[in-house]
Parts: sequence; structure tokens; C-alpha cells
Amino acid sequence: MDDGHKKMLNELEGSDRELRHGWAVAVLAISVFLSAFHLYVAGFGLPGIGSKTFLILHLTIGLILVFCMFPIKKGMRQKTIPWYDVVIALVALAAGIYIIQNQTAPSIMSGRPTDMDLFFGVLLILLVLEATRRVVGKPLVIIALVFITYFFLGEFMPGQLQHSRGDFERFVYEITYRNNGIFGTPIYASAQFVFIFILFGAILESTGAGKMFIDLALRMFGKYKGGPAKASVVASGLMGSISGSSTANAVTTGTFTIPLMKRVGFKPHVAGGVEVAASSSGQFLPPIMGAAAFIMVEFTGIPYYEIIQSALIPALLAYVGILFMVHFEASKHGIHGMKKSELASGRKLLIQQGYLLIPILVLLYYLVVARVSVNNSAFFSIIVLLVLAVFVQRFRNNMTRTAIGACGVILFTVLFQFLIAPINQGLDALNGILNISFFSAETIRWKPEIVVLMLIGIGLALVFALSQKQLKVESTTMRYGFSQLLSGFETASRNALSIIVACATAGILIGVITTSGLSTKFTSIAIGFSETLTNAMPDVLVTDNTQLYFALILTVFACLLLGLGLPTTATYVVLAAIVAPVLTDMGVHVLIAHLFVLYYGVLADDTPPINLPAYATAGIAKAGPVRTGIQGFKYDSAALLLPFVFTLNPTILMLTDVAWHQMVWAIFTATIGMVAFASFIQNWLIRKYHWYERILALITALLFIQHNLVTDIIAVVTLTIIFILQFLLSRRKIQNP
Repeated sequence: MDDGHKKMLNELEGSDRELRHGWAVAVLAISVFLSAFHLYVAGFGLPGIGSKTFLILHLTIGLILVFCMFPIKKGMRQKTIPWYDVVIALVALAAGIYIIQNQTAPSIMSGRPTDMDLFFGVLLILLVLEATRRVVGKPLVIIALVFITYFFLGEFMPGQLQHSRGDFERFVYEITYRNNGIFGTPIYASAQFVFIFILFGAILESTGAGKMFIDLALRMFGKYKGGPAKASVVASGLMGSISGSSTANAVTTGTFTIPLMKRVGFKPHVAGGVEVAASSSGQFLPPIMGAAAFIMVEFTGIPYYEIIQSALIPALLAYVGILFMVHFEASKHGIHGMKKSELASGRKLLIQQGYLLIPILVLLYYLVVARVSVNNSAFFSIIVLLVLAVFVQRFRNNMTRTAIGACGVILFTVLFQFLIAPINQGLDALNGILNISFFSAETIRWKPEIVVLMLIGIGLALVFALSQKQLKVESTTMRYGFSQLLSGFETASRNALSIIVACATAGILIGVITTSGLSTKFTSIAIGFSETLTNAMPDVLVTDNTQLYFALILTVFACLLLGLGLPTTATYVVLAAIVAPVLTDMGVHVLIAHLFVLYYGVLADDTPPINLPAYATAGIAKAGPVRTGIQGFKYDSAALLLPFVFTLNPTILMLTDVAWHQMVWAIFTATIGMVAFASFIQNWLIRKYHWYERILALITALLFIQHNLVTDIIAVVTLTIIFILQFLLSRRKIQNP
């Protein structure tokens, strides 16, 4: 991503403050510290501090960076940090220090906060809301304010919404000092899991991996009908899974793919829409799923491995839907692929930059095979990534000098483990000198895997460098060094800010829901309404799943409404707290309920007019943002029925113990259903549909939702008949033009 597109991305996300000189250095230092601190914690654990202190530090530093980077409103074009934002940042620091120092005070432990406790609690809530407004936007703040208002006016609410818990002291105490408010599940997931994967993605991007993904995808799909668009879908899916931001992903890949799509014949707003859909849907794709997978672990209590296993097939089906949408679009307008001479050699690409795939394989090994902790998996992957990025180019340029340097690095790494004890003793002594309790006798710890991974990384770097020389493949021009590492660290901190403040605000919502008892009331209201609608239906139309159908439809509208204008992670947290319990109380498996709200939360992120990825891609495509957003929603809507499919047919989530042929049949019918629905939306299969064919295609797609052998066979036969009719009519048109 060039500087121009970085600037555009920052402006879209509300940060058009371009700091210079000392201000830039200060913000860089804080950003690098935040990333380095999380990298340390991921590898070695907490340095003698409690987990609550870690969460407070995570949020406090995040708030400081927000007020340093994000102006009070867009369009100010500031080159420095104004005095009032410096003051606010210092106030955030003071609030964080106070809460850290007093988290175990008698007043807090007894549940009787002092006036000073309440003052800093209110201060923290206001800081979180203002930071959220600057970074995420007004929608989430408005939702938070509505919930806060409900908390205090609960006694005036009608019916089941009424409650009598609206006490000011209780509100501040629960939200800021207990573990079910700001420092609850969302911020815990953000600090413990999400940040380290944002860092992994930022470092991977800083090595040029995004361009490599695009080139590989073009090599695989570029020559086919609508090839650049299909390559965009695949490349954006790969980057979208790793990236925590659909907007950043859209800019990263769209910079390369949108001009190619326009060149082969896609209209500008269509090219931008394809990129929007592909970038956003990466949030479904394991192993990282943007960040949702790790937050889902905290909400559901289901092991990470089971979550990504269940999410894999639906995610692939979502991309099948987008790919067929692209294929039908290209068929309609006669858009061909790229010439083979325009595409890079696959072998050349793998020899040149294939080493950037190895850290992802390492990540998958530790997550799926070795089953080590999520944090350690990311840490080990980052080590391998950095070793490869640093040494491949240097081995290529100067084999002897780099080999000597590599031996020195390995020797230092081996010897460092023997220096840990005296270093820890020195750090522990600093506690008495500085009158702090930050360091401990185990501040720096050792992991034997570090040496092994560094040896493997250096060995692989040597193999790739020799292969490039042997086969006379040009190496990439990028020489990865300290400046690129700092850039990756800074990018990670910046990208994490929206998630940090959104999770903190989501904690306020969860605190209100928990303290007021709204969760059970909302669930009973939704279930009651679904039951009322079911009773109003004629008996002949009522089935065992009718009430669940109504609940699912209501859930869809709630997801699309609550998710408007929110980043995907914030949307999922809000929906997981408010909407998912409705489905679980109706007997839906907890994982299915959370995947259901995640899918429609992502679709909400694509819904115009509040659609940041569309504004980003529209700027690259030179198209209207609203029109681009509509196209993005259109392409994503291929997966509109998918959550209904896996809710009523959990087989594709691998949650049921069935025979292999039943699994194959379930995946086959779900795939055909996606194709049928995509063809209905595009009004095209082999040729343009007649009106009755299009209606039949919709009926076919709907029949696949109800998991039943009879309806599945009817749907397959119907779609086969449509295909044969379309094929015969198209042949007749060719023979008799």
C-alpha cells in the first residue's frame, strides 16, 4: 500500500492528523511499545503483573494513542497534537494509573467505592465513549448512550423492560471496577488474543505478502472468465482472514486488483463492490477470522480448534457464492480473463516469495496440530516470519557475511538463556529503587522453541536464497530491516485502536445488560413475539421449525440494524451479548447462534450508506461510494441464506456425528443452493433468466434451507431442469443467431 492509499485509509477511519517531527516520534515510540509489550506477553506471559493490570494497560495506552492520532473531528489537517488532546491523553494516563493502583483497595473489594473511585470511574467511561466516537464513529456511542439511559430510567419502562437497579454508584462500580463491564470479556479478548494477530498481520503486510497473495491468485484464476475479479476474491479472502479490518484489507488488495478488474471490462463501481464483498467475508475464514474466533472462544467457552473446524466449510461456501456471482457477472457482459503472458510464473512466485507462506503454515501447525495456546502460536509464527524476512534477501546479496551474522544471532540466542537469571535479579532490584512492583523474578522467561524456530527459519532462508540463485529468479527489491519492523509495529497499534475502544464500549453494553437483567428480558420478549407470529399462521403452514424461522428472521433484522456503521469485531461483540442468547434459549447450539450473528454482522458492515470499505474501494475505483456499497452488499448477499442453511443443517458445521456420505451430501446441496441463489440475484445462469426461471431458481435455493432429503432432491432436479433448458436455449441461439 503506497503512502497515498495509507493517507486515504487514515482519513476514512477518522485519523487525518499527520504528525511531524517530535510529535511523530513520540507517537511512534508509544505505538512500538504497545506492540512490543503484547508480543512479549504472547511469548512469555505477564511480567509479574496481574491480568487485570494488563487489561488496564492495554486500554490506557490505546486511549492515549487515540487522542494523539485522532482529531476531535475530521478534516482538521493538523500537523501537531493540540494542547487539549495532550491534556486528555494525560487524563487517560492518570485514570489508568489510579485504577491500577486502587483495583485491590478495600473500598473496591468491599463494593463501596469512595468519591474519588467514582470520579475516576466516570472519567474512564467518558474517555472510552469519546475515543469510540473519534475512531469507530457515532453509531456505537449512540447505542451505548441508549443502554445507559435505559439503565437509569428502567423504573419508568413498560412491561418486562422495567427494572429498579438504576443506581449511579452501582452503575459506575459495575462498569469500571468489576469484570463484567469495560474490563470484561471483550477487552480481555482484545488484549489477550486479537492484538497479537493484528500484529502478525501487520508484520506480514510489511514484508509484501499482500502483493504475493494477489500474484498467486492471479496465476491461479487470472486466465479464466472475469479472472482478475476471481483473483481479487481469493487474495482478499487470504488477507481478510488475517487482517482485523475489512477496510484496511480492501485498500491493501484493492490497490492492485481494482485497476486490473477495470482493465478487463468490469465497471468501476462493480470492481469496487467485488473487493468490498471479498474483503469483508474474510472475517468468516479460519484460522483467524479477522478476530472473531478468539472473542467467540471467550463468549461460548468452546475450544478454538472446534470453532475454526466448524467455521471452515461455511466460510468456503461464502466464497463459492461470491466467485459464482463474479462468474455470472463476467458471463453477462462477456468479460474475459487476462492473457497468459501477463501472468507471473507460479514457480517463480513461490521461489521468490513463497517463504512468506511458511509462517502461516507454522501458525496452523501450532494452532491445529500441536494445540498450543493461541498467544504462543502467534508468537512462534512471528519469530519465523521475522527470521525469513530478514535473512532471505541478505543471503541472496551476500552469502558469506550473512552466514556469519546468522551464526552470531544463533550463538547470542543460545547464550541469552543463561543471562536471564541475573537480568531478572537486576530488574527485580529496580522495584525497590523506583518504589514500584512491576518486575518480578520471572519477568524474562525462556522458551526452548525459540532456538529451534530460528534455526529452521535461517535454514529455510538459505534454501530460498540458493534456489533463487540456482534458478536465476530475481529476488524482491524489499530489504526487510529495522525501519520496516517499526512500521509494522506502528501499523499494528493503529489498526488495533478501533478494536480496543469498540471492545471497551461493548463492555459498557454488557455491563448494563448484566446489571439490569436485560438479557433474559430481551430473550423472553423475542421468543414471545416469535410465538405470537407462529400462532397467527394458518395451521397448514406451521411446521416444527416455524417459530425458529421467525426468530431467525427477527435476528437478521436486529443484526443488520445494530451492525450499521460498526467495525466487524464491535458488531460481533454487541450481537453476541444481546442477540445470540435469543437463539440459544430456543434450543440452537451456542456455536451456531454465534456464527449466525457473526455472518449477518459482517453483512451489516457491507450495508450502505454507512460502509467504510465501500468508501475505500470507491476512492480507488473512481466510483460513487453508495453505488459501490450497493454492489458490495449484492455480492455478499450470495451468502444471505447460508446462516439459515447451517442453522437448520448443522452437518456442514461438523457438529453432528454422521456418516461420510451424509456429510458429502450436505456440503453438495449447500453448494448447489449457493449457486442457485447467486444465479437468482444475478438473473443469469448460462443466459439471462426468463421471469419464471428466476422464480424457480429462488424456490430452489429456499428448498435447500430445509434440510430434508425430499426437498433436497426436488431442488436438485429443479435446478438441473433449469440448467438443461438454459443450455438448449443458448445452443439454439448460437445455431440460429
